[in-house]
Amino acid sequence: MTSSTAAAVDLASALDTVETWLTEYISASHPEIGRTGPICPFVSPSRKNRTMEIRLRLVGPAPSRELVEEIARSSLREYELTTWQGRNPMLQAMAVVLPDLRGEDTALLDQAQARVKDDFVERGLMIGQFHENCEVTAARNPRFAVSRAPVPVLAIRAIALHDVFFLSDRPHWFAKYREKFGKFYGPGSTLMDPLLAERYQEAEQAFGGRS
Repeated sequence: MTSSTAAAVDLASALDTVETWLTEYISASHPEIGRTGPICPFVSPSRKNRTMEIRLRLVGPAPSRELVEEIARSSLREYELTTWQGRNPMLQAMAVVLPDLRGEDTALLDQAQARVKDDFVERGLMIGQFHENCEVTAARNPRFAVSRAPVPVLAIRAIALHDVFFLSDRPHWFAKYREKFGKFYGPGSTLMDPLLAERYQEAEQAFGGRS
């Protein structure tokens, strides 16, 4: 990162934009999300407990899928080596901001996320991509592109209970989820959200004991 490149991108403005997005969009409710509560119930507790870190990474004038993938993998290493201020490991989160990734190149973020997801899940982590063109939709409303952001972001956090929506498509993902949260779906479960239970049961029937 050269000082001239950093100055051209205006890193302070990028950070302000991300702050506004986290506060006014991600941590807020939305009429199209399909449920009550904020878009991401994870962010506000993470910030309150001082377990959210924000990192800036520049891709330069000729980004590639390989470069963005390496940024994701190096961010995984950084996440695991971070000394967190807050004590709750379930609230540890990192937003990796790529402020100079142009709109016409945001597909690289989707491609890199898809290629590294296995490694993150294996370590008990989720990685999600957010950008102006992101087509990821809400679990309860497939017509709502929920992961739009004014600045490209890779978000890293611990796997949470609601991630059955994102980990029920492949047997090795679901095996990792079941290992952590299967106890919440057993006999006598008091799980309040029937959609979570339905998705879990569908995955269990599809994959059984496979991983």
